[in-house]
Amino acid sequence: DLVPLVIGDHQRRAQAPARAPSSGRAAMDGEAAPFWLISTPLRANYTNANDEWNKILMATSKSDLAQIWHFKVPVKELKVGTLDTLIALSDDLAKADSTAKSTTYSIYNKLFDLQKDGVGFEEPEVPIGANGRVGTMEQYLADFEWDSAKYPVNQPLKDLAESLCASLARVDEEGKAKFTEYNQARTAKQTQERKEQGSLMVKSLADVVKKEDILETEHITTLLVCVPKYAMKDWQTSYASLGTIEGKEGSYVVPGSSKTVAEDQDFALVTVALFKGAVEGFKHNAIAKRFTIRDYAFDADSNTAEAEEKAKALSDFDRVKSAFMRWCKTNFAEAYAAMVHLKVLRLFVESVLRYGVPPNFQAVLIKPRPRKEVALRKALGNLYGHLAASEMLGGGDEIDMPGDTSEFFPYVSLDVTTAPAAPPQGGCP
Repeated sequence: DLVPLVIGDHQRRAQAPARAPSSGRAAMDGEAAPFWLISTPLRANYTNANDEWNKILMATSKSDLAQIWHFKVPVKELKVGTLDTLIALSDDLAKADSTAKSTTYSIYNKLFDLQKDGVGFEEPEVPIGANGRVGTMEQYLADFEWDSAKYPVNQPLKDLAESLCASLARVDEEGKAKFTEYNQARTAKQTQERKEQGSLMVKSLADVVKKEDILETEHITTLLVCVPKYAMKDWQTSYASLGTIEGKEGSYVVPGSSKTVAEDQDFALVTVALFKGAVEGFKHNAIAKRFTIRDYAFDADSNTAEAEEKAKALSDFDRVKSAFMRWCKTNFAEAYAAMVHLKVLRLFVESVLRYGVPPNFQAVLIKPRPRKEVALRKALGNLYGHLAASEMLGGGDEIDMPGDTSEFFPYVSLDVTTAPAAPPQGGCP
């Protein structure tokens, strides 16, 4: 296992990376400060590798600026290729790096949202090495080894990059299909839930009205009426007089037939039995008194079918959500590994373009201490400032570097993240 070192300590001491909070909230409140993956040149045959390592330690030993690790890059095994290929690949890898990050953390955000209503967010684990061990993203970076079985290094760099991008593209495409399936199941579930939501004025009555609440004969029928609670006294004193028939005197409502079936905060659902010929007159008179007739015909078979449809929608959603969550965990690990491999490939290409051939450099993974990034950059700048011309550090005309999209440093430096930015609101509930 790699031994992480703390800049500022003269002694090397083992210290496993801290595991992310189980709630995941700290990471998701904003993008976590990235690690730095840097490379510095060595002499031929790596004769000064230990000296270079110790220089980094000694240059910053006065302050506890960061935690660092040796980072394994297969420098001797990767094929350099031609200068034109390296320059073109540098630009392509910068774009692929951004796409890989977007794909990887899109899965992470979806997994976070899928779990947020549970007991807490469980950070996805990533396989480390070939022995079946798993760990956090930070542990994966600290113990990184190139996966030669999946990404053989005996092929051109361009082919390696295309293989990594193809792997990420497959995950992205499959993820979109899985997300569509999940959304469809979620919509079906929400449709069923909406039928049970709202007031008695709008919600489904399938689970509210029972067979015994309804009286149906050759001449008698039952209406369901929503009455505002403040008007219940008016209902009780007036409902029996509302069942009129045009051209005839009196009311054709069955006396004492009203009973309360259900109540919510604002309304009561009541029944009333009356002669079928008086239904239209009753509806007209009820509207005048602000009583609302619910058009509902009790049907045992229909209610059973609706209950089965609801149960199926809920069951399908649970099944699809569980499958989607498993997919996210598995494919996040694959996407993160591919993203880091692309980052390593980019570091190799930038280092060869910067330091020349044959490739002789060491890679170092750095985790800056909070609020010490500026001091750390200054310490590294003092150590490696001689590697760059003064005009590249701000003393002259700006110089475009292949693949460069950020501030220039005299050493190769790339950011590596272990947590995404906060997901957008209303993403994937």
